[in-house]
Amino acid sequence: QTLTNKTLTAPKDTIYAISDGGSVDIDPANGGIQTWTLGANRTPTASSFAAGQSMTLMIDDGTAYAVTWTTIGVTWISGSSPVLATSGYTVIVLWKVGSTIYGAY
Repeated sequence: QTLTNKTLTAPKDTIYAISDGGSVDIDPANGGIQTWTLGANRTPTASSFAAGQSMTLMIDDGTAYAVTWTTIGVTWISGSSPVLATSGYTVIVLWKVGSTIYGAY
């Protein structure tokens, strides 16, 4: 086929709201853009994150909560994990190459 007389539409990504809880597994298959409002300090896992997947994670710290990334072992491009914004979202991009999950904010 050719693109003659074809209509192209812009792709849309799925936006997924993570349900906060004591055990949160970050899974890119849920959507390329995910929002998460913390209800307490959290330490997420990423057991379903496969090589080649990526996602944008928007975290609202609720009332000054924090995320600890130790179970995922994110390699932060800046050298350290983000301090969450006290209002609005902190936006983090995560991607996996081989067995390493990288993060930038």
